[in-house]
Amino acid sequence: MSLLTDALDRIETWLVSHQPEFALSLAPGLTRQEIDAIVENFPYRLPEELYELYGWHNSCRGLSCGYVVPKFDNFFSLQEALKWYADFLSWGFDWNPQWLPILDFNGDYRYAVVVGEETAPLWFIDPEGGIEEIRWDSLTDLMLATAECYETGAYYLDDERDTEADEQKVAEIHRKYNYRGREKSTTNESYNPEPPTVASEVDLSHPNALEELIQALQAAPLNPDAGILQAMAANTLDNLVNSGLANLVGAEPLVIGLQNILYDNAGHALAAKKLGELGDIRGVEPLLQALSHPSSKVRTNAIKSLVKLGDSRAVEPLIQCLQDSDFFVRADAAWALAEFGDTQAIEPLIEVLSYQNHSTACRAIASALGKFGDVRAIEPLIAVFRSNGSFLIDVSSFPHVKLAVVHALRLMDDSRTTDILVEFLRDREGLLQAINRDWLRSEQATKEVIETLFTRQYPDLIPILAQLLQDSESRIQVNIISAIAKIVNPQIVDLLILVLASEDNWLRQMSISFLGARRETKAVEPLINILQDANADLRLAAVQALEKMDDSRVVDALIAMLKDENYHVRGTAALALGNLGNYRAVEALNLCLADENSVVRKIVQQALNKIS
Repeated sequence: MSLLTDALDRIETWLVSHQPEFALSLAPGLTRQEIDAIVENFPYRLPEELYELYGWHNSCRGLSCGYVVPKFDNFFSLQEALKWYADFLSWGFDWNPQWLPILDFNGDYRYAVVVGEETAPLWFIDPEGGIEEIRWDSLTDLMLATAECYETGAYYLDDERDTEADEQKVAEIHRKYNYRGREKSTTNESYNPEPPTVASEVDLSHPNALEELIQALQAAPLNPDAGILQAMAANTLDNLVNSGLANLVGAEPLVIGLQNILYDNAGHALAAKKLGELGDIRGVEPLLQALSHPSSKVRTNAIKSLVKLGDSRAVEPLIQCLQDSDFFVRADAAWALAEFGDTQAIEPLIEVLSYQNHSTACRAIASALGKFGDVRAIEPLIAVFRSNGSFLIDVSSFPHVKLAVVHALRLMDDSRTTDILVEFLRDREGLLQAINRDWLRSEQATKEVIETLFTRQYPDLIPILAQLLQDSESRIQVNIISAIAKIVNPQIVDLLILVLASEDNWLRQMSISFLGARRETKAVEPLINILQDANADLRLAAVQALEKMDDSRVVDALIAMLKDENYHVRGTAALALGNLGNYRAVEALNLCLADENSVVRKIVQQALNKIS
C-alpha cells in the first residue's frame, strides 16, 4: 500500500467514525481502465497519484456536509475536473494548461495538480486574491497532513457538527509535510471600519461617560474641508440643490446618504448609540433633541436608544418622527412606538399608513399595528392587502408589504381577519408573487396563517391545503409542505402522507424527511412501502426516516435494505441498525462485512461494535 492510499484510507476511516453520512456520499472509485478511457483525449499524462485518488473515490455526491480536505467543499470527479479544466482555458483565464483542478472552495479558490511532468506538485490558485503558488510538493503530502490533522484533533467537529480547525496544531502538522504556503497571521489587531471620533473613545464604565457622550452628540459638525469625503459630499449636495434635482423622489436616497456623510463626521451617531448602551435616564433629553439632527443615521440611533431607556417622554416625539423625510427613520419610529405600547400612537400610525409610499416604512407600520392588536386597524390593513401596491414608489416590493399585513392581521382574532387569511391561501397568483419575491418570508407567513386558522378551527382548512399540495406549480407545493412541516398538529401527518403519492420525487423526499422528524408511527407503513420504490434517493430518505420511528416493524424493514443494489442505501441501513442497537440485526450485518464498498464495510463493522 502506498503512502497516499494509506492516507486516503485513514481519512475515510475518520469520516466513517465521525461523519458517516458524508462518508457515504463518497462516490465509488474508478478502475485504471475507466480512468484511461475518461482521459483518452486529454493532452497530458496523469500522474500516478491521480490514479490512486480516483481509484479511491470519484468525488462526493449528495447534500451531506463535510470535507475530504477541510474548507474545500468540492471534491471534483475526474469528469468534472476535466470539464472545469476546459472551461478555465476557454474563459481566457490565466490558467496554466498543465493544471488539473481537483479541489475547490465555492468557486473562489482551488487546488490543482500538475499533469504531464515527472513530479506533480499541488498548486493553490486564488484568482481574487491574486495568489498562484505551489503549496505541496505532492498530493501525498497534502493527504498525509490531512489524515494526521483528523486523527490528532487538529481538525474537529464543533457542537453544530461543523468542521473546525485548531490553527496552531494544523500549522505544526503542515510543516511536518513541507507545506509551502504562507502561514496565517496571529495578530490580534482587528479592522475597524469606523474612523475614530470623540464618541469612540468614551468608556461607558467611566463616571463621566454621560457628560462625554452628550458633548460628543452635540458637538458641531466638522468643516467639510476637514475630510475629502465630506468635501465631496458637500459639493455633490450643493449641485443637486442648485440644479433642482434634490427634491425629486428618486433622488431621496442619494440626498440622505450625502447628508449622513456630511453631518455625522464628528461621530454623532455613535454617541447616540452609546447613550442607549449606557442606560442612564439622563440621556433622554439629549436623545430627544437628536431626533431633529440633520443626519438620519443619528436619528435612527437616537430612536433605538430611547427604546432602550424606556422613558414615556419619547412617545410624542416618536409620533412626529412618522413624518420624517427618511423612510428608515419612519420605519424605526413605528417599531419604537409598538415597543412602548402607548395606545395614543394607534391613530397616527393608521393615518400615515394610508399615504405611506415606501415599502420598508409601510411594512414597519403594519407590523406595529399588528402588535397593538387594535380592531381599529383592521379595515385600513385590509385596504392595503387588497390594493395593488400602486401607492408605493417601487410597486414590485408590494409582496413584502402584503406579507407584513398578513402577519399583522393574524394577531387580531376577528371574522374579517379570518376571511383575509383564507383569501391569502386561496390567492394563487398572489402567493406565487410572494414566493418569487422572498420565498423564506412567504414560507414563514404561510406557516403563521395556517397555524392561526388551525387555532381558529376554520372548517375548510384541510381541503384547501390538500388542494395546494396538488397544485400544478411546484413552487406552491414546496411552499405549503415546508410551511406545514413546522406546525404541530396531528392532521398534518395525513397531509404529508398524501404527498407520498405525488409524481414529484423532490416533494416526496421532502415529505419522507418531515414524517421522519415527526416520529409518528402512523407513517411507518407508508414509509416501508417507499423502500420498494425504484428511486434510490427516496429509498435512502425512507431508511433515514424509519430509523427515528419506535416501532417493531422497522428493524426487519431495515435488515432487508442491507441487500439493496445501491451502496448508499445499504450503508445508511447498516448505520441505522447500529444506532438502533437491536441484536436481531447481527446475523444480517455479519453477512455484509464483505460488501464491495469500503465505506459500507467500515460502517457495518462499526454497527456490529455498537450492538455488541
